Amino acid sequence: MEIKMKNLGIKKAIAVGLIGLTALGATAVAPSIADAQDAPTEEQREARKEQRAERRAERIAVLTNALGVGEEVLQAARDGGQSIADVATAQGVAVETVVDAIVESKTAKIQGLVAAGDLTQDEANERLAGLSERVTERVNATPGERGDGMRGMRGDRGPRGDHAAGATDEAPAA
Repeated sequence: MEIKMKNLGIKKAIAVGLIGLTALGATAVAPSIADAQDAPTEEQREARKEQRAERRAERIAVLTNALGVGEEVLQAARDGGQSIADVATAQGVAVETVVDAIVESKTAKIQGLVAAGDLTQDEANERLAGLSERVTERVNATPGERGDGMRGMRGDRGPRGDHAAGATDEAPAA
């Protein structure tokens, strides 16, 4: 009789434990369901795609205006492995003119974000610090060349600046 009572107690304990685990499992799944509901809709993805296309068109317009060439000429040169600086030199345009045009455009964009309240002035100052040097590096880089992997505000995070992927803190050889 005593053994039956112990078995009954154990069975109850197991049942209570399983119910508890089931409840915990349901709460563990609930956040992932909520996350899935926050996923962007097809309409939102399309809107972002259009925004990216607009930003790309703006960047291309700045370059083609500064270089005095059409988009097709610029793309053909880039496909041929030329840097933007190479294209500028071939067109008789000073590289500094191209850098200045890009910096001016990026500065105006950042200040527009400040004016719209989407960015604080401190954040803008951080983005603007060293902008000319970063732009100069990109203008002189050939297609596919990423410098030391430390692009923009990414720091040492992500696939372009992953120090674990072989990058070092040492300065690159000249």
